[in-house]
Amino acid sequence: MGFPQGHRKTTTLVAGRRIDGMVAPMVRDGPINCDWFKAYVPQVLAPNFRTGDIVIMDNLSSHKRAS
Repeated sequence: MGFPQGHRKTTTLVAGRRIDGMVAPMVRDGPINCDWFKAYVPQVLAPNFRTGDIVIMDNLSSHKRAS
């Protein structure tokens, strides 16, 4: 199977998940990186937190930063 101009387009979806549905969805053209994720958490995800929420993150390298 071929791709236009030999390239695939990357689209990234990041969101929170609760029993009653998805929260704080954000779509980005291109791959996620540390700077983008660092901005997403306080600006988009954190304002949606409720008392008792638990955050679980995977070990994706773009979530990591030396600091």
